[in-house]
Amino acid sequence: MTLTDILLLAALAVFLLAWWVRRMPRRPIVLLVSTSVMLLAGVAGFLDDRWQALAGAGFAAVVLAVLLVNRLRRTDRARGIPFVSGTLFTLMALGPVAAIVMFPVFQLPKPSGEYAVGVRTFELADASRPGLFNAPAGAPRRLLVRVWYPAGDTSGLHQRPYFTQRESETTARTMGEAVGFPQFFAYVKHVQTNSWEDAPLMAGAARLPVVFYSHGYTSFLGQNTALMEDLASHGYVVFSVQHTSDSSATLFLNGDVIPFDPAINEMVRNTPDEGANRPQARALGGLTLDERIGGHIEYRTQAAARMDRTVVASARAWVLDRLFLHDQLQKGAVPEPIAQIAAASDLTRVGEMGMSFGGATTGTLCMIDKRCAAGINLDGGDFQFTAFNADMPVPFMMFHSDQNNSYRTVEREPPATPRGFNEFSYERIATAGTHKDIHRVQLKGSQHLGLSDFSLFIRSPLRDPLFGSTPSDVMIGAQNEFVRGFFDRYLRGQSGSFPQAQMATYKDWVLPVANSDLPAWWASKSEAERASLETRIEAARATGTDRAAAP
Repeated sequence: MTLTDILLLAALAVFLLAWWVRRMPRRPIVLLVSTSVMLLAGVAGFLDDRWQALAGAGFAAVVLAVLLVNRLRRTDRARGIPFVSGTLFTLMALGPVAAIVMFPVFQLPKPSGEYAVGVRTFELADASRPGLFNAPAGAPRRLLVRVWYPAGDTSGLHQRPYFTQRESETTARTMGEAVGFPQFFAYVKHVQTNSWEDAPLMAGAARLPVVFYSHGYTSFLGQNTALMEDLASHGYVVFSVQHTSDSSATLFLNGDVIPFDPAINEMVRNTPDEGANRPQARALGGLTLDERIGGHIEYRTQAAARMDRTVVASARAWVLDRLFLHDQLQKGAVPEPIAQIAAASDLTRVGEMGMSFGGATTGTLCMIDKRCAAGINLDGGDFQFTAFNADMPVPFMMFHSDQNNSYRTVEREPPATPRGFNEFSYERIATAGTHKDIHRVQLKGSQHLGLSDFSLFIRSPLRDPLFGSTPSDVMIGAQNEFVRGFFDRYLRGQSGSFPQAQMATYKDWVLPVANSDLPAWWASKSEAERASLETRIEAARATGTDRAAAP
C-alpha cells in the first residue's frame, strides 16, 4: 500500500468507529478530523496516480457534507446505536476499501536464483528501415531495449519502479486507453521491481546464456518483468525489445515519445466480422480437424490478401527488430553501458521467447535464424505461417493459456478435450506428436493476458474475466519454472528432469496439450486431398509476400 492508502483506510476505520460509538469522548472532533484526513488522503492519492483513492475522497466528501449540515446536534443528543445511518455508512465504505484492496500496490515475486538482478535500458536505431509505420519520413526505426542480467554489488543503488513517472504518463496511459480508462495502469508506478538500476555485471561473467523476448501486440517491453528477473537471477541475460508503434507509447531515454500508431485502431475497425463462422473462429473453435485447418488457411489467406497489418507488416517488422538487435549486440554496436554485458554474453547460440504476438515472432525466428538454439511461444499464434506444417529445427515449447477460453472467445462451446490453437505449427502434420523436444502445455484457469505480470495488478474476482482465475503465485510460478527449466535443458544443456519435474510441481494446473492424433487424420485422407491441403498451405504462406517480403 502507499502512504495515502494507509492514511485513507485508517481514517475511514476511525470515522466508522466514532460514528457507531456515540459516547466516544470528543466525538464531533474525531468525526471531523477523520473525515478531513480521508478527504485529503484521497485527493492526494488521486493526484499521485492512485486513482482508486478517489472513491475514498468521494465518500469523505459525502460524509463531510452530512456533518456540516447536521452539525452533529441531533446525532449527539440521540441515544442508542445508530443502526440505520451506521449501516448505510458502513456499506458505502465498502466501495473505497474494495477499490484499494482489489487493485493492490503489489509486490513482484522475489526471484528464485542466487544472483542479484541488474537492469539497464538503451536505444538502438536501424537506419535501413526509415519512416516505418507512424515514424516521420526518413527517420530510422528506433527501438527501446531493456536488459536484465546477473548483477554484482548493488550497494547504494535503487530498485527500478515498474513504471517511472514519465512512463506512467505515456506507456501506462496508452495501455489504459485500450481498456477505455487511460489512468487504469498508472498506479503501477508505485510498485518496485526486484531489479537494481545500472548495477554492475557480476564479477567474472563470461559466455552467459542469452534469451531474447518480445511482448504482446500493443503492450510494452516490461510486461513479463517477473519472468525476466527470475531468469536473470539464475545467470541468464535477457534482452526485451519494445516494438515501436505496435506497442503502447514508447518513451525513449532522451524524453522523445513515439505513440501507439492510431492506424492499428483503423485496421481493427475495417476488419470484416463474419461472426461465429469467420475463419478465425473456425481455426480457434472448430470441433473437427478439417474445420480447424480450413479456418487457419482461410484466415491467413484473407488477412494477407487485404494486407492486414498484423499478418504482413507487423509480423515482418517484429522479426527484423529482433534480428537487428541480435546483430548489433554481436557487432558490439551498442551504447557503452551495454557493451560489457554484450561481451560477456554468448550470442552465437541463444534462447528466443515471446508472449502472444511476440510468441508468434519467436516461432518465425527459430525457423529462419540458426542462432536460435531453443524457443518458447507464450500463447501466441503463427501469423507468418512459416512454421505451419513444418518441423521446427530446434527444441520448442508452446505454453498455452487455458484452451477452453479460446473456444469461448469465438463463442464456441469447448469440447471435453480442448485442442491447442497452434496444433498444426512447429511439426509436420504427418509426424505431429512424435518429436520429443516439442512441448505443448496449457495453464488451467488462465486467460490469454494472464501469461504476463498482469494477474498481479488486480485481485479476484475482478481479475478473473481478464486474466484468469488461476492464483497469481501459480500463474507466475508455473511460467517461471517451465521457461527456466526448458532453457536450462536445451540452452544450457543441464541434465535435469524437464518437463517431468515441473509437471509434478504444477500437476493440478499445467496440463499437456496433445496433437498426436494428427498423423492418423492426415493418413486417412487420399493422396489428392493431402496434396490439395499442402498446396493451399503454401499459397497462404506466400500471399502478401510480394508486397512485404518475408525476412
